[in-house]
Amino acid sequence: MIKLRVRLLAVTDIRGTIAIKETDRTEWGSSEDKKLFRNITTDSGVVVMGRKTYESIGRNLPERVNVVISSRSSLSCGSPDFILNKSAREVVDFLEKRGYKDICVIGGQSVFSQFVNSGLVTDIYLTIEPIILPSQFNLFEKIDKLYELKLENVRLINDKGSIHIHYRAKGFGSKISGLKI
Repeated sequence: MIKLRVRLLAVTDIRGTIAIKETDRTEWGSSEDKKLFRNITTDSGVVVMGRKTYESIGRNLPERVNVVISSRSSLSCGSPDFILNKSAREVVDFLEKRGYKDICVIGGQSVFSQFVNSGLVTDIYLTIEPIILPSQFNLFEKIDKLYELKLENVRLINDKGSIHIHYRAKGFGSKISGLKI
């Protein structure tokens, strides 16, 4: 049984778009979101991301263990703490065996989808920026089931109207009861 807290963190526009292009560094996100991101991920101590997200950042995030999921053994920049060619469940098992209790999944779209579809996500933190981006890079590429979430907190984080939302996974890995599609 997984005892690790698995938090998914993302910033989106009002349509759920997470990037303008594959190499987007989300410069369009607010400074308040960047501060929340830094605080949550530093508190966790571990960030998990795909290769494209790591390469768009261009370096390790300081004060955090940087884990990159990739089939490549080397990257075009930087040197993360771990490069793993593993499934979401195997990544969680790998980190749990090393004593980690909390990880933050920070992107991108494919990695977000893998973790949600695996049923491992315990919390989702979204910042919704009051913009509409010209892109089709949505938060998830394909979700296998419907998942029920419990709202933990919503707060306005700046005068522009950026909203930070925290959901707790409620029975992740199982369909919403009574819902027919």
